[in-house]
Amino acid sequence: MILRVKSSSKFDQMYRDLLKLDSEIKILVDKKIILFKHKPEDARLKNHRLTGKMSGQWAFSITDDIRIVYKIIGKNTVRFLAIGPHQKVYSKD
Repeated sequence: MILRVKSSSKFDQMYRDLLKLDSEIKILVDKKIILFKHKPEDARLKNHRLTGKMSGQWAFSITDDIRIVYKIIGKNTVRFLAIGPHQKVYSKD
């Protein structure tokens, strides 16, 4: 089974902003998304459920600091909500 990925407009904007800061991150993001779609439980992703105000959402790692936050919206479908540094994707706003 391959996960189907949709993205929110907020995610799309955050991704464009991230690429402006580091154009080389795109290759790594693409590789991690492909891995996630095929094997979301792979330990290299550090995939984990979020708690507190972000309960019901999940996140996985692109680098030590860059995360993708997502929500499961169907049996085989997720929606990416945010991408960026730890401090930005887990911020209170």
